[in-house]
Amino acid sequence: MSDAEAPIRHLQRLLDSEALAKSETSRKLIAYLFERSVRGETPKETEIAIDVFGRDASFNGAEDSLVRVAVRTLRQKLAEYYAGEGRQDALQFSIPKGAYRLTFTARPPEEPAQPPPDGLTRSSGAAPAARKRSAWAWAAGCAFALLALSLLVNVYLWKRVAAESPAEAAVRRSAVWADIVASKRPALIVLGDLFMYTQTDPKTGRVQTVRDTTINSSEDLRAFLASNPEFAADRGLRYATMIQKSAAIGMASILQIVSRPGRRVEVRVPDEVQAEDVRNYDIIYLGPLVRLGTLAGHYQLRSRYRFNPGQASVTDLMTQNVFLPEGELGAQHKDYALAAKFQGPTGNHILIFTSGGRNAGLLQIVRTLTSPAGLEQFDARLRSMPGGEPRFFEALLSVTGFRQADLAAEVVDVHTLPFSPAARQASFRP
Repeated sequence: MSDAEAPIRHLQRLLDSEALAKSETSRKLIAYLFERSVRGETPKETEIAIDVFGRDASFNGAEDSLVRVAVRTLRQKLAEYYAGEGRQDALQFSIPKGAYRLTFTARPPEEPAQPPPDGLTRSSGAAPAARKRSAWAWAAGCAFALLALSLLVNVYLWKRVAAESPAEAAVRRSAVWADIVASKRPALIVLGDLFMYTQTDPKTGRVQTVRDTTINSSEDLRAFLASNPEFAADRGLRYATMIQKSAAIGMASILQIVSRPGRRVEVRVPDEVQAEDVRNYDIIYLGPLVRLGTLAGHYQLRSRYRFNPGQASVTDLMTQNVFLPEGELGAQHKDYALAAKFQGPTGNHILIFTSGGRNAGLLQIVRTLTSPAGLEQFDARLRSMPGGEPRFFEALLSVTGFRQADLAAEVVDVHTLPFSPAARQASFRP
């Protein structure tokens, strides 16, 4: 085993040491910080809370000292290790105060001071030069070792998570997630944002940002102005988008399922998704149906539902049943949502989570289909379908809530999705 593997051996020594052996939190934290350091990254407090401690994107470090306490504890345990069983180690890991990054320092072994032999004097140049060459050789070896260490740390973390979280393992084995988790493709999470445009208030002359449920893209806006030129003077072509909190929080839950060491996971908004992305990635979409963007054609060719933005209603093309939202969002209400999983153009997987036009209940849909209890019920529903559990499906769900709280999500109907648009067209023939 060469000196280039010293960082690997040192990490393992730390994980097996008495100082860290009884603290699973410190073990997970140092492994995570090392992985980020290998990538040249310094994680933020929120990232550590989500990735290490399973918190969601609503984590607020100003109100919750979880991460700061864990880092301070780890820093103390490292100090104990290097003062005790690790005092002769040639390498030292440390966490500078006020930061969340792991640093590495070479430590020359302690040697008892000995006088030079009689008649000899110490060289003033040769020894320092030799030490300098040795330091450069060690640094070069470390650079190589860090590449190998990245893989080992990822494997370590993956095994630890799998062993410690049987509930998460059950989620990954579910019919909703199993194919995407096992896939070797990179994953792309698409957050459906809300399209807004600017207009001038006729009374105050101020520029306002407007959300119109029937205008959901720059193309829709241009078409509206072309058909209504009298409004063109007050409405500009400037526009902006907004990602809702429910989509961002839902993303955090999904990241814990689909991410694994070595897998590339990207997050984008619909306008950033290109046609080749739909071929190269496994895709999970969260947001309103009207913002599917490039994914719209692939989904609508298979779906048996159609969405009416004006009424925020969902129509079943097979039965002609119309599902309308009930109540006001400020009181007791009921909304409808769709969850679908189908095969992409290259055998990749596409998963859709959407809650219709009002976007009420999106977070509840995600929670239902990312929790062990919710998936157990959903998988049971799939297994009871004629022909057995399908690989690809589409489900209509209802979400009930009171004011800002989503209370429950229930499956109204679920059916098998065809492998191709042609098969879907055949299913509509009498």
